[in-house]
Amino acid sequence: MVKKTISTLALILCMGAFLFSQEAYTKHQLGINASKFLILFNEQVNNLDLTYRYSIKQDQRLRLASSVDISSEAGDITSFEFRGGYDFDLRDTPKWNFYTGFDLTYGESVTTSTERKNTIFGTYIFVGALFKIGKYFSLSTEPSIAVFSKSRFDPNSFDPDSNANWIEIKLLNIGQIKVGFHF
Repeated sequence: MVKKTISTLALILCMGAFLFSQEAYTKHQLGINASKFLILFNEQVNNLDLTYRYSIKQDQRLRLASSVDISSEAGDITSFEFRGGYDFDLRDTPKWNFYTGFDLTYGESVTTSTERKNTIFGTYIFVGALFKIGKYFSLSTEPSIAVFSKSRFDPNSFDPDSNANWIEIKLLNIGQIKVGFHF
């Protein structure tokens, strides 16, 4: 019930910004993963994957993002990830915006039943495409190459290799669409 109330208030705020904002271009953008947006009012949603972008110049932005997944069932994984970064325009047209940039990230996941903890620290390097649906709404995607330093700590394991550190390189966010609200 609390998630529904907070989500409804956030949508009302975004709609108010849509209706009453008068800027020639918007300085603020709030984005949400489209798959999470479509099922926002479902009781099963534990992770909203939010992104905030602030324009420091018309073609440059600072970024903050979070992904928090909280599970209340025994044995489930609880995780969070926070990212901060910068992006700039490669090309901007009346309907499309192509941009690139990077995010630095830190995250943890904990398996509640075993207290196993995984920690990541790394960077996302991405190329983004944003389709403008009017002045205040957009759809975007940001395929990324991610380079992570990962570590695992398992206090209950007898295996000496269970506590490890390693480097991982991944392609992420392929095909992920975000719904953007500009205000």
